[in-house]
This record gives sequence, C-alpha cells and structure tokens, in this order.
Amino acid sequence: MSNKELIPLKSLRKLDRLILQNKTLFSDKELQQKIIFWAGEMLKEAKEEWYDIYATTIDAVVIQDRKLEAQRRAEIKDAKYAPFREYFKKVQQAKFIEMHKRGQKLSASDFVRYFLKNKAQSVDIPYKNSNLQNKLNQLAQANNREFKKASA
Repeated sequence: MSNKELIPLKSLRKLDRLILQNKTLFSDKELQQKIIFWAGEMLKEAKEEWYDIYATTIDAVVIQDRKLEAQRRAEIKDAKYAPFREYFKKVQQAKFIEMHKRGQKLSASDFVRYFLKNKAQSVDIPYKNSNLQNKLNQLAQANNREFKKASA
C-alpha cells in the first residue's frame, strides 16, 4: 500500500502546506520523504491496531450472544421439565414419608424402580428412553438429599 493510499488526501494537503511554509522542509526532499514515510507507517500501525480492536470486539459480542442464547435455551428446556420434576418430587416425598413412618429408608434407585413400575404409565416423562433411568436416579438423589435435610 503506497503512502498516497494510506494517508488521506486532506491530510496530504495539510502536510504539503506545512512543508511549503517551512523553508528547511521545503528545500530538503529527503526529510520530506522520511516524514511522509513515518506518517504512513504510523497510520498503518494505527489501522492494524484498530482492526485488532474491531475483531476483538466482534468476537466478544458473538461470545456474549452465544451465552445469552444458551441461557435462553436452558430456560426453555427447564420450563419443559419443571412440571414433571414437581410431580416426581411430590410422589417421591409421599413415598419417602410413608417409608420413614415404617422405619425404613427409601433409596433413590428403589424409588425410581417403584415409580417406573407404578406411576410411569400415567405421566409423560420428558427424558429420552436411553437416558431415562439415569436422569430419574439423579433427580431422586437430589430430592432425597433435600428430604433428609428437611427431616433432620
């Protein structure tokens, strides 16, 4: 990129006026070329820095947008599963209290087996069949921890 392409025309005209008004600069063509070269290099570095800042800003905006989109999707997914989780928790809590009154403990896996055998046909379970038992176990374990804290 030549200096004429790098330095805007308006700035080159101002530089020409400065050179014409200064007798030393006007008579020293080599110094004029050095000044023009320096100005061109300075502008080139400034443009590169601006492009870096611009790219970094765009990257940050894209990353933030992706985070917000992921949060939005997570909220939608959570809303889809929330009614089932509440139903599952109520059934588990009733069974937990029943077993507690008998003096027995209800493990998460025991409750999942009970739920799948007795209650699963009457409710739509939003988890995929391939991962159903694992997800129900995780949910039952979290519920059991909560019930134990509440009863302690």
